[in-house]
Amino acid sequence: MKQYFSILIAFAFCLSISAKAGDPTEENKLKVYPNPVERGTVVTIELPAGEYGEVTLALYNTVGRKVYSNKTTSKIIEFKTPSISGIYFLRVFENQKVIAIERIIVRE
Repeated sequence: MKQYFSILIAFAFCLSISAKAGDPTEENKLKVYPNPVERGTVVTIELPAGEYGEVTLALYNTVGRKVYSNKTTSKIIEFKTPSISGIYFLRVFENQKVIAIERIIVRE
């Protein structure tokens, strides 16, 4: 029950951030593929259209713990997914402002 409650809180947080970011169109949406992805394999991230300086990618598990973080200036990023199956939330920040959020499903 505790884990279920944590998932609901994380999902609600994700929805509230998405609502503040506006309704993304296809050209300004973060692309994550493949998704769902096998655990321990590489996932590709394409940043939304626009000009960005250095961005920070942060991957969080359903209890809000950061499991991956990376700073980059690249528009296309690849990283290895966690070895534990589950739902993760990828947040992309520029100058400490969230510019995109995407859910990543890691399966066995």
